[in-house]
This record gives sequence, C-alpha cells and structure tokens, in this order.
Amino acid sequence: MRETRDPLFGLDVGELSKVSASDLAIRFAFGAAISIVSGLSGIVLGSIVGGMLLAFPAIAPATLTLIEKKEGNAAAVHDVGGAVFGGIGLVAFALCGAYLFERLPDPVVLLSCLAAWSAVSVGFYVLRSEERLPLPVAVQGRLPRTPGSGAA
Repeated sequence: MRETRDPLFGLDVGELSKVSASDLAIRFAFGAAISIVSGLSGIVLGSIVGGMLLAFPAIAPATLTLIEKKEGNAAAVHDVGGAVFGGIGLVAFALCGAYLFERLPDPVVLLSCLAAWSAVSVGFYVLRSEERLPLPVAVQGRLPRTPGSGAA
C-alpha cells in the first residue's frame, strides 16, 4: 500500500480563528523591524543594499518561531521547505525583472515576473510533493501527522 504524503496545498479557514492577537503582534513587530532596518540600510548604504534587504521575508522568523513553539520542530522545518521554494521563485522574479525592465512596459514586466515567480515556486513545490526533488537534509521535515489522521 502506498504511503500517504503531505497534501500539495491545504487551507483550513477555521484555523484563522485560533490565531491570537499576541501572535499577530509578534509578526507585525518582526515585519516592522526588518522593514526599518532595510530602510535605514538603504539611506546609509544605498538603494541597492536597502532593496536587497527589503526582499527578506519579514515575518518568516516570527512565524517559524511561533510554529515551532506550538506545533514542534518538525512542523517549523516543513514550513522552511516552502520558504526555500518561495525564495528560489524570488530569484526568478528578480532575474526576469532585471532583464525585462529596460525592454518592456512596467505592467508587462511585473506580470511576467509574477508568472516567473509562480511557475518556479509552484514547480519546485510540485516536484517536491511528488518526491522527485530532494531537499537539503536541513529542510527535509515532514508535516507531523495528527493522531487519527490514518498515517502510521
């Protein structure tokens, strides 16, 4: 019998009501702090440095910390795997923009960059979900199985 894998995508709207105000405040504070640091870096070190720092996923550290506290290390590591694919997609976005901004109108470039980011990120995620793409050992976590989910 085939082993049950993590679902490719999942959404449980009922989970939104379980997010506490303090968790949201922590995420907001992390995002604000990282945005301030990138803005100040841009003023002091130039717009290229500030722009690169602004690409940092501002709430990722807070989110991973909260996931680890509430659901354990394996769930946080699983979430990092998705962030890795999103980061690779951002590289595709940046490369697409660097090439196209001098050549095409801005709206066309932005839509092209969005398409590049989506295709690369989702493509890597699908390859991973079908176990055709191994992740580095550090981010190979699986979403922990909940009791009664049918997984052994």
